[in-house]
Amino acid sequence: MKANKGIPEIFLENVRKAPNKIAAIDVSSGQLYTFKEFNELCNRFANYFKAKEYQPGDVVALFMENSVEYVAAWMGLAKIGVVTAWINSNLKMEPLAHCVLTSEAKAIICSEQLAPTLKSAREAGLFKNIKHEEYVYGDFVPYVNIKEELQKPEVEAKEPIIPSQVDFKSVLCFIYTSGTTGMPKAAVMKHFRYYSMVMGSAKSFNILPSDRVYISMPLYHTSAGIIGIGQMLITGCGCAIRKKFSASNFWKDCVKYECTVSQYIGEICRYLLAQPPIAEEKEHKVRLLYGNGLRAEIWEDVVNRFRVRIGELYGSTEGTSNLINSDGKVGACGFLPISPLTSRIHPVRLIKIDEATGEVLRGKDGLCLPCRPGETGAMVSTIRKNNPLLIFEGYLNKNETSKKIIYDVFQRGDSVFLTGDTMHWDRLGYVYFKDRTGDTYRWKGENVSTTEVEAVLMPLRSVVDVTVYGVKVPGTEGRAGMAAIVKSPYCQLSEEEFLDEIAEKLSSTLASYAIPVFIRLCEDVDKTGTYKLVKTNLQRMSYLPDSQGIHRIFIWDQCSKKYLHLNEERRKSLEDGGMLRF
Repeated sequence: MKANKGIPEIFLENVRKAPNKIAAIDVSSGQLYTFKEFNELCNRFANYFKAKEYQPGDVVALFMENSVEYVAAWMGLAKIGVVTAWINSNLKMEPLAHCVLTSEAKAIICSEQLAPTLKSAREAGLFKNIKHEEYVYGDFVPYVNIKEELQKPEVEAKEPIIPSQVDFKSVLCFIYTSGTTGMPKAAVMKHFRYYSMVMGSAKSFNILPSDRVYISMPLYHTSAGIIGIGQMLITGCGCAIRKKFSASNFWKDCVKYECTVSQYIGEICRYLLAQPPIAEEKEHKVRLLYGNGLRAEIWEDVVNRFRVRIGELYGSTEGTSNLINSDGKVGACGFLPISPLTSRIHPVRLIKIDEATGEVLRGKDGLCLPCRPGETGAMVSTIRKNNPLLIFEGYLNKNETSKKIIYDVFQRGDSVFLTGDTMHWDRLGYVYFKDRTGDTYRWKGENVSTTEVEAVLMPLRSVVDVTVYGVKVPGTEGRAGMAAIVKSPYCQLSEEEFLDEIAEKLSSTLASYAIPVFIRLCEDVDKTGTYKLVKTNLQRMSYLPDSQGIHRIFIWDQCSKKYLHLNEERRKSLEDGGMLRF
């Protein structure tokens, strides 16, 4: 921090230390990049866009799957002060266009595989006639083939001059998070926060330059894009990047590429346990799995079967709250001091909420009620403008930023970031994740906005009311999406035709993880006095029938892309883990 260096300058120190060391391996192609070669690819991106007169503060959107080129693109652009917007590669149509438009990007770089998705959104008029320079890393007409452009002799691999305005406090990138208010929101990530998140995990879990990190999580997310690939960029270790997670290839890759560390989310560990035993799961050199969301029920199974250490952590992209479980306490995502004096000055705390509504509770003095050890509450993190690590940068949209801040919490005039997560703080100080609050749920490792899903279905004339929420399913992580739908009495479609209309609309608009797993057809849904839909009773019923037997419940079949009636046979298969394997 004292040196006021941006991420590119810190990365260059590692290039100079070991130029011929393997920095990155592309698992799909098997191609190896030394630090020198990877840096030269970064420089080609930097010099290409500098020649096109891109300036510090300009924005370029990245819409690509995991690849070495993805990382080189944003690092190269960071060298000339250009901010990159990391777009979720699962998005399409309205959510995709929304992310690009809110970033105010001048250009979009997409992969060859995702170019048709981008083109479809453009042809649907979703970019509101706003023109962007559009590049594809590969061949797709009419986009510029930036892969070919970078290979031209006039695009130099020499080190660009880093602008003076690029420093530790500059904006590095925008990372999108699905929050409580609808479409994905662009969280502002500055250089110092990127650095602190990488070093925090490296120091906590003893990740060393001699390590090689296996990365199969999406690089557009904080987990892989920062605490994963950041280990290579900041600490100087190597990495192996797989385009997409594969349970059957996980240990094979780790053995083949001699990885010693890997990331996880809870779902991944469950998929690995579901695989039949293979020789590679005992032949690997992986000593550490680090990440978030590993459930207590399978924690010891992972440790004992794969002979690894678990490093569980908790944090949010946009917030200032971070917890680390560095001693392997089963099920805990971190630790908070239980001493009353220490806990009062700790930047992360829990406050009491109404369990039914999620509303923050306040005392007679108007201040929030702090939790004590042994209690459950909402996690908040202190905002302090004089401490760069406790500044809440928030979102590009300042209205969205204000919704995540509450005031007069522990004393008059203070403010905190409300994470939206409910945690339990045990009497020893360990903290355990309990649930999401607000209008989001987590599925397949992604946050799903209920309002975003509802917004897709509400315009249909065949739908009168719709409310979306998450429900628990045995043997799975997070919550599966469920949409309670009231069909219009004027709709002439049969039940099958109506469900096909719903399925087509959802699958053509939403990412696969956001498509509701269940549909509940109702005659009506509960409302408040102001006509807001009430989800509490529906969530309590989960995917089970209502007491009167009026509701019809359906489950999404990924193979046929249809909703099938959830009869007793399918329900039993679901609860045995047979219908939600993916």
